[in-house]
Amino acid sequence: MDEYLDDIVKLLFDLSSVDRLTLLLTIRKEENLRLTKLAEKISATIQETSRHLGRLIKANLIEKNSDGFYRLTSYGQLVLLLLSSISLISKTRDYFLSHDVSFLPLEFIERIGELSEYEHAQNVSNVLRHLEQAMSLANEYVWLMADQALVTGPSVAQAVSNRDLSVRIIILKSGYIPEQYQRIKTLFGNKLELKLLSDENAKIAIAMNEKIAGVCFSDLKGKMDFDSGFRSSSIDFHKWCNDVFNFYWNRSKKPFLTAA
Repeated sequence: MDEYLDDIVKLLFDLSSVDRLTLLLTIRKEENLRLTKLAEKISATIQETSRHLGRLIKANLIEKNSDGFYRLTSYGQLVLLLLSSISLISKTRDYFLSHDVSFLPLEFIERIGELSEYEHAQNVSNVLRHLEQAMSLANEYVWLMADQALVTGPSVAQAVSNRDLSVRIIILKSGYIPEQYQRIKTLFGNKLELKLLSDENAKIAIAMNEKIAGVCFSDLKGKMDFDSGFRSSSIDFHKWCNDVFNFYWNRSKKPFLTAA
């Protein structure tokens, strides 16, 4: 265990420099850079930059080829990939101090850095605005997931029903109210596929279409917080939401009564 901790401490020490992190990120973005250009990137002397690069090479994070160009090793690429998650939760630590994501499967917690390109929706009206946009701007599909039926205004629902879209909704089984479902079914008609999720710990809300995605988490007491969330049209953010939704969709079941 001590050796394991020593390795972590050494890695964190090697990364505990703005200049070294900047060099790593620059090399990831532009591989064909020599020492002089890299020194310009961090506004440092040749000697200082050379020392930083030497430490990164010793840590096996980068390597230098015969032409004098620096590039990330496969290990260095993996470290930077995982650092994106640390960067996200560090930047949004106030949010994650009051919200819980521990219920998520480990694979999605490890990939949470994919949410790094985000717009923070900081009140209910902005969250609801995203929900309406996810529906009104959709051309292919609308996917919704929450611990309750997410119903927007009838005008938005009517706009969805007039287009060739598919609508998938996941609701926690405890939040399923047949009367609400019948009302939603009336709005969306045969476009709607509804599933109930038995996992009461899955306190996450997702609203997405083929272009944009938004996500909200529960507070520390397990109550869904629609007063704060994240949204984005970035590829990585969208894929994370897509994969989480499909994970729970495949574990959900259709309700017994689905007649209109």
